[in-house]
Amino acid sequence: MTATSGVSTAPGISPASRNVLVLDISKSMLAPLPDTEDPFANRRKIDVARTATFRVLDSVMAQRSRFGLVVFNSTARVLVPLTEINGESRPMVDNMVSLLNPAGRSAIWDAVALGADLLRTEGGRVVGNLVLVTDGWDNMSQWYTIPELETVPNGAPGGTGRGRANLMEHLLPPGSHLTFHVIGIGSGEDRDKGVDSARMQAFLDRFRVRAQGVANLSVARYQEVTNSAELFAEMVNAFVDVPFEGSEEIGALRPEEVAQHAALAARALREVDGHDLVHHLGTHRTSSEPASPLASPVIIDLISSEDTQAPSGHLAEKYGPVGEIAEAFLAKDWNRVQALLYQRGARLPPVTRFYWHARVQFALNNVPEAERFLAQAWAEAEKLPEPERRRIVRRLGILQAKVREDRATATLVQFFEAADVEARRLAPNLGGMLETMFDRLLELRRTYQGIQRGRAADHEKLVEDIFGLLQDCRLANTGRHPAIDGFLDFVEIALSEMR
Repeated sequence: MTATSGVSTAPGISPASRNVLVLDISKSMLAPLPDTEDPFANRRKIDVARTATFRVLDSVMAQRSRFGLVVFNSTARVLVPLTEINGESRPMVDNMVSLLNPAGRSAIWDAVALGADLLRTEGGRVVGNLVLVTDGWDNMSQWYTIPELETVPNGAPGGTGRGRANLMEHLLPPGSHLTFHVIGIGSGEDRDKGVDSARMQAFLDRFRVRAQGVANLSVARYQEVTNSAELFAEMVNAFVDVPFEGSEEIGALRPEEVAQHAALAARALREVDGHDLVHHLGTHRTSSEPASPLASPVIIDLISSEDTQAPSGHLAEKYGPVGEIAEAFLAKDWNRVQALLYQRGARLPPVTRFYWHARVQFALNNVPEAERFLAQAWAEAEKLPEPERRRIVRRLGILQAKVREDRATATLVQFFEAADVEARRLAPNLGGMLETMFDRLLELRRTYQGIQRGRAADHEKLVEDIFGLLQDCRLANTGRHPAIDGFLDFVEIALSEMR
């Protein structure tokens, strides 16, 4: 996103850049939320949600991502179909959002089903980022239900849903790639004054079980918020996904420069002793502990090394604690960054907190401390569910490579990241193909070492498999985006270096 001062913070919006916000406008959204800035003042839930929606619209416009809006009270309706918001349509969308008038009860499941329909692709798969903001529990849906969570008259689970369709099957058909983030307003301790956290967690547990069976790239998150600042930050941050700073614009490189970078990256795959960091970048978990679901979106960084001007002053407003840290980092106010990390650290996922500690120590040329914090970040990353872990591990890998001055590994990951961000914005299927190819490249490192032990045939077969994936990716890249084309050229040259 470009801030008003011209400083580029460059956040992406979602893994697939297809985003739908499902917003509660039932009567309870007229209730106040505590305002952390002024303990004697309160802001209505709907007013905070409306302000956050305007900020999200700023982000999707800057990223040219697709966005849809579903609102619900006693019924659910599509307010904004999935589309690219532009200068012509934005005033109309802003006007519709500003006129939202909470009333009635909550048809949550019908609204979630509508949101899934906006994200549905050919073949019926649901692909994208779905964010539900609510302060209650379903009590009015007419078309969809969660049978396992229905109750019979004695209050026990097992109701029939009165003929309504199963929402989980509608939400997660086989092959889906959905990030589903639920933001629950209120603690739910007082009846009708907040989201029912226990039942919402049970709902997301059902989501995760189904995802493991039919849509293993999908992930669910839940975050409870109890004041206006938390609600604003969670709504905005749910749509933030940012590239690592200093990533090269691969689409702008000349062919000979791509060749030079590819040859450099091939060293990270060939030379085990000099680039041992690469084995951390695989997608297979090494921890024996089960992955625990995230309580909030994992946000690592917000800034680019190209940001040489003073911070705009809007990052904290837009992104909460991470924004404050980014502002101080841009200003090179290292003491303030560290103070914020200790003051705001409890509101950040541990992997994010340790990452920023490492980043500051590296900026201060304190390499041993940077390594120590990175080790803690790696340990926390091992606890993440697989879809989240992939990108976070790559971010940690780039920073680790910088700390160790391992340019080959940093180049390998940065070039993949640039292509992956564009692919998931333009064509989610292509993004998945690139992910598979990256995993195979990391596996190529093992088979290359096997050549010395008489396993050359295994290596050659894997090389041929990757070449096949490469050609499939070229055919799928119908838009011939420079960053994707450049990365595919990059892979082809690196493969030739590995033969």
